[in-house]
Amino acid sequence: MLASLPGGLKGYPDADKWCKEAEEPGKAFTFIYKGKMVACAGIITIMEGVGLAWALYPLDIGNYHIDPRIAKDKLKELITRYKFRRVQATVRVDFPAGESYLRYMGFKKETPDGMKKYEPDGTDSFLYAITEKR
Repeated sequence: MLASLPGGLKGYPDADKWCKEAEEPGKAFTFIYKGKMVACAGIITIMEGVGLAWALYPLDIGNYHIDPRIAKDKLKELITRYKFRRVQATVRVDFPAGESYLRYMGFKKETPDGMKKYEPDGTDSFLYAITEKR
């Protein structure tokens, strides 16, 4: 289902595999507003203890006034439940609102110069991560 959403993971070679894992009960969460699914997000395990955070939402997500603390709390819950020592996420360099959101969620930028030609359309991206405190 997730792989078929417009603008979702189109162009990513592992989209079907990721979407199948993302749809497993407990590995993700969905926001419903007035009976409409307006966002979903979760973490995909890419190796033991390391996850890739993902989110799908419409361009008009701001119109729904979802308290971002809800997503931040759910992210912490998933990290704890699945014992991730590292969760990473990418964001396109042309999406500053996405960068702000990742920073709010507790992610730190690891690639200040970006990852060249990372996205399916050749756009550069930044890598952000949350790592366990030792």
